[in-house]
Amino acid sequence: MPSAQSGGSREPTVAQPEIAAAEILAWVSDCIEGGLCLIARGILFFENAQFGALVETPDEAALSAMKPGGSLRARLFADARAWNEASLGTRGTTAYHLAGRDGHPLIYECRFNVVPFHGGTGVLLLLQDVTERTLLAHEASQVARFQSVLAKIGTLAVSDASAHDLMNEAVRHTAHALHLELCKILIARESDDHLVVVAGIGLEEGLIGKLTIEGGTHSQAGFAIRERLPVVVRDLRNETRFTPSKLLTEHGGIAGMCVPMLVEDRVYGVMTAHAKQVRDFTEKEQEFLCAVANTVATVLERRRRADTQRDLYHRLFMSAQDGILLTDTDGRILEWNPALERMTGWPREEALGRRPGILKSGKHTPEFYGRLWETLRSGQPFVDRFVNRRKDGSEFLVWESVSPVKDRDGTTQFYMAILTDLSEREQMLEALRHTEQIKLVGQLAGGILHEVRNPLIGLGSLATHLAEQSQLPQSARDRCRLIAREAARIDELLESHLGQMRPRPFDLRPCDLPSLIDDTLALLRPNLSKQRIAVRKTIADGVRTIEASRAHLQQVCLNITMNAIDAMPDGGELAITISPATKRGAGVLLRFSDTGKGILPDNLERIFEPFFTNGKAKGVGLGLTITHDIVERHGGQLSIDSPPGSGAVVEVWLPMTHEA
Repeated sequence: MPSAQSGGSREPTVAQPEIAAAEILAWVSDCIEGGLCLIARGILFFENAQFGALVETPDEAALSAMKPGGSLRARLFADARAWNEASLGTRGTTAYHLAGRDGHPLIYECRFNVVPFHGGTGVLLLLQDVTERTLLAHEASQVARFQSVLAKIGTLAVSDASAHDLMNEAVRHTAHALHLELCKILIARESDDHLVVVAGIGLEEGLIGKLTIEGGTHSQAGFAIRERLPVVVRDLRNETRFTPSKLLTEHGGIAGMCVPMLVEDRVYGVMTAHAKQVRDFTEKEQEFLCAVANTVATVLERRRRADTQRDLYHRLFMSAQDGILLTDTDGRILEWNPALERMTGWPREEALGRRPGILKSGKHTPEFYGRLWETLRSGQPFVDRFVNRRKDGSEFLVWESVSPVKDRDGTTQFYMAILTDLSEREQMLEALRHTEQIKLVGQLAGGILHEVRNPLIGLGSLATHLAEQSQLPQSARDRCRLIAREAARIDELLESHLGQMRPRPFDLRPCDLPSLIDDTLALLRPNLSKQRIAVRKTIADGVRTIEASRAHLQQVCLNITMNAIDAMPDGGELAITISPATKRGAGVLLRFSDTGKGILPDNLERIFEPFFTNGKAKGVGLGLTITHDIVERHGGQLSIDSPPGSGAVVEVWLPMTHEA
């Protein structure tokens, strides 16, 4: 605010624009997901409620322990002061790794923007909690690393590499995938209970193959062998179940895992992985180490029994939880494990001899497969996400690693693919994205509601007044009544639907769908006439009254019809049919079919996202988001299709919850 002028009769500077700007900033800040804060010249000028809530969430005691006096707010303000020295328009993002009051990790992301402020510059901070998103990305990256390691070990297993090379590569890749400093394999001697260190990384030279460790239960390795279960230690210095090994102590091992190497219910040895600092280990990390240990143990055992390479690999992948297939160089399937049978619906007997093309969904371009073969021919594994098709025609998402299996002379003998089903994870991410989208719509609605309702109520009152004037023609009075009803309906929608943050149950009453369609067409008759669009309406026999919120269903019909009008700027035909249909139960199907330009396949996938407008010149892209929500809250289903060259088809199925 400008300061008051002293002396004379000068009037104070008018501050209304700044007040308006401040009000807009406050309103916009409430619509933004995350905390918003403005700092200039070391002074805090503004912060919204979300910012305050976010900075109060971390455990300040834990922060101070890491950095004395380093509360999150203090760190943010210090960083903002440094950014304030940068030139106008500079922007950047900083991540903050914190701890919550419950001890769980928190990851914040702050975007700093240098903006103009009172003739100088200030720093606008946008603070967001990205913990869940970051952890999901970390999990996906971890899965990719683990699958890559298992693929490399599997490739070595069938490539006739020596046992020494196999174990050395196993410990090296395992340590890298788990971000650990120490990893080793110990094999039990047949003469006694001692264990021989046969492979390792992070150990002194000269110990491999010579050092032996007692396998009694007083050691971590012996304890794992006796229990036949993974043994996880967060801090060996506080361990009481067994005595930490001298080897680990001398090499700085503090936290780690030790898993038995099981082969057909026989303990072949142990595999260990340790860090030089206190650390927790997740269940997935334990499962990964067990998978590597059991794979290596099985390879060694099979080679000891002089089994063939193919039979060895067959026994390995039969128990894998991920789908594994092996083909020859012509692409014919040689092996197909039980996990792949469950994943695809193709029995092994039917898959053998076919080609992997039985899984093609048509969702990948020729260029995608070109990259795959280019990578394989170069001798490298190809890892990517695939959309595959099951035997029943349904699609599923997998993380797939395809590797060439080579002979000793470098000649490719087979191709091996490992498939990890990502469908459940993708559904979780999609649910999260949908929740965030609906939350954003609700936040915007709160601001719109107060700005629109007052003039809307005035329009409705005026229309009601005109409808009561006897001197007006009856047709004009009828139109005024229609305007008044529409104003009341829109007011109800603003109150009950746009406030999606706290949705209330619909007021369900008997609703006659044919008359609702008639009202919709009456409202849009000028638009239809102007665009030279012919309407063909068909009502099948047996259509009955349903229980629904008429106002909300009319909004659905209006949104769909207006989209059809926009799609036919040069005229066309809109066909509307109403017919009985059974899906989840008895119901009614409304079908809207236009002869417009149609919808591209890529746009169809995003059609229900908020603010996606499909290239329309008008609108903010909320119509179909709202329509989808209304239909679902009625217990119905909404689907949109666009066959090539034949416009768009929208189907709305609503359940029959009321017997007429």
